[in-house]
Amino acid sequence: MRFLLGCILVTLALDSWAQQPWSIGARAHYGFLWAHRPASWILVEGHAMASELYLERQVEGDRAWHRSYRLPRYGLMVVHTRMANPVRIGDAIGAMPYLSLPLIVGDRLAFDLRLGWGVGYIAKPFDRRENTRQIAIGSRINTAIQIMPQLRFDAGRWALCFGIGIDHWSNGSVKQPNLGLNLLSAALGASYALRAAPPQRTVAESIGYQRERREFSIVAAAGLSESGRPLNGQRSVYSLSGDASWRVGAKGALGGGIDLFNKGDLPTVAQGLEGRSRAELTQAGAHISGSLLMGRGELLLHCGAYLITPAPDDAPVYQRLGMRYRLGGHLLASLCLKTHFATADHWEFGLGYRWN
Repeated sequence: MRFLLGCILVTLALDSWAQQPWSIGARAHYGFLWAHRPASWILVEGHAMASELYLERQVEGDRAWHRSYRLPRYGLMVVHTRMANPVRIGDAIGAMPYLSLPLIVGDRLAFDLRLGWGVGYIAKPFDRRENTRQIAIGSRINTAIQIMPQLRFDAGRWALCFGIGIDHWSNGSVKQPNLGLNLLSAALGASYALRAAPPQRTVAESIGYQRERREFSIVAAAGLSESGRPLNGQRSVYSLSGDASWRVGAKGALGGGIDLFNKGDLPTVAQGLEGRSRAELTQAGAHISGSLLMGRGELLLHCGAYLITPAPDDAPVYQRLGMRYRLGGHLLASLCLKTHFATADHWEFGLGYRWN
């Protein structure tokens, strides 16, 4: 709350210089802890409430991708819930920047998809002495993600919204257990603009950055992972990925590539690998990729399959979800989460080189 109040004060101070006004909103959620794994049912105690505060505004419209995505909205939200289980979960908080992408736009009514990704907090994680039945989260600091399709009705400076979404807390397998916590809920909210929107856009459209039709890239990344049981210990993970992609229209790109993974925690889940050298813990795979392009940034999804592995992993296929940002002429920064379907494998913090 202190963090959000500070953001509100800064927003009030800066709003007079903004072309598009900021809005302050609140939202109430009603739903339940979605036990996506049978083991998670032990945490389900009933229906859960959640509260949310947010700040948002519409993009200025001075970039080509703003127009391609029909002038999306962006902002910052803070959500709080106890998931109807204050004894084993306690307070669950998420602070997330987000982007609302319009899918259908009318004069007053719009349907959009809100995507948020930030930092989460779980007050009562797993503890081998005091909280052994908390089998979903092993760390207090986590990642928080929200995905919510919503209807929005504009009435002057007021806006009403209704959505059905999912809020997810996970540490990306940095510390076990990590089944993840999911709040599935319906949400109703309202927001108020700090001042009236300008009658027409006075910001001239500029092309800004536009990705070339074809692009090649190679990204080296590292992270930490703990597999198997809690207290197995964290071990380093390294990856090297090469990708070739082609821009499709103004908003997307399709492609494919190859991956190398070197995972120090493989021996903890495959006994036959104990005592092997680090080089022998290398996996190779191939993936197909899809991206949503937003200027120098992109949201990406890779779906791949292992071609070579020293031992069977949690699944024969893997996924990579994340974002990349282009720095200067050839460099790019990458933040991704590698998973086996709904099970996180490890985070990847990377730097790469790209060319056309």
